[in-house]
Amino acid sequence: MTTTSHKLRKTVLAVGMALLCGARVVAQAAPAVTPAAPAGQTVSQGTPTAETVPEPTLGSPLTVRLADLAYVQGVRDNQLVGIGLVTGLTGRGDTSNSAILQKAVANLASAFGIQVAQNDIRSRNCAVVTVTATLPPFAHPGDPIPVTVSSIGDATDLSGGILLQTNLRAANGQVYAVAQGPVASTANTTTKTVGEVPDGAIVEQGVPTNFVNAGKVAIILRNPDFITAAATAAAIRKAYPATDVTAVDGSEVDVTIPPDKSADPVGFIASLEQLTLTPDMSGKVVVNPRTGVVVVGQNVRIGKVAVSYKNTRITIGGSDITSPYYGLNQGKNPFVIENTATVNDLVKVLQDAGVSGDTIIEILKAIDRAGALYGKLIVM
Repeated sequence: MTTTSHKLRKTVLAVGMALLCGARVVAQAAPAVTPAAPAGQTVSQGTPTAETVPEPTLGSPLTVRLADLAYVQGVRDNQLVGIGLVTGLTGRGDTSNSAILQKAVANLASAFGIQVAQNDIRSRNCAVVTVTATLPPFAHPGDPIPVTVSSIGDATDLSGGILLQTNLRAANGQVYAVAQGPVASTANTTTKTVGEVPDGAIVEQGVPTNFVNAGKVAIILRNPDFITAAATAAAIRKAYPATDVTAVDGSEVDVTIPPDKSADPVGFIASLEQLTLTPDMSGKVVVNPRTGVVVVGQNVRIGKVAVSYKNTRITIGGSDITSPYYGLNQGKNPFVIENTATVNDLVKVLQDAGVSGDTIIEILKAIDRAGALYGKLIVM
């Protein structure tokens, strides 16, 4: 057996073992075998190459669908409200001398041909409530929607009661839905004077949705930003070069529907929503002192500032630091933060120092007041 054949057999065996084991193996390839060149010709020796699949990195730009960043102007919810009566509360309803309860029960009885004087009504099993709901866009008659009921009077518990038929009106006074059904306790709350009727209302009429105005569609960003608005306009122009696209401001981008798409505006809008772009990264820091939660945008950075907490000192953009947790003779001090530090870097250092979440929030608030936080701090 020749030396070349022996090397080829070893290479094939190594590849086979890697496939069988399912492991990612990086092996040194055997020296390439150069075929003999015909007389009068020269064979060039090239560097062996292998196909590789690029893996995404943390620094790669984030691409998002336009549908997840914006909505079409005219496609909106509508609020509905009504006043109703919940019965069957077994002593947990409004007090018997409640004037609004007496009038509501008297009107209900009168609607069914029963005449009862208000002063003769004595009941603790009923409660007058407000009924609210949200009518979604493109709702059609017969569609169910959930409703929320809340006590107006002094009822103590609405759970288990029955909401009687209640008209739900919009701001124009028209009835768009009718609600009725058993009241359940609101999830994740201990308030008993507020309840829910899942799918308790039936839509009686929808609200016309006009999302095309003079042959144009207005795209509205959920988080207004000039950079994202410009990127949105650029993405639409790239997909439809012949279409008139105008970024009106940091929130609105107007798009003229092409003539060949005018008969199918829904399909055109659907194609716009599928476009992807790289939005501007959030420059906000959101903190919740009650829970200790800190949410930091990617681009939020901190200027040159010194942070002192008890016996710990952290200097950003410098090299001086004194810390009882880490001695200065430990080589690279983990509390030294570069001049390009982000809020995330600072939070990590503070956590390494054993600083509590509440204290971290107070430090971030102090840095913001000092003008060294290059972003917007939002305290919930």
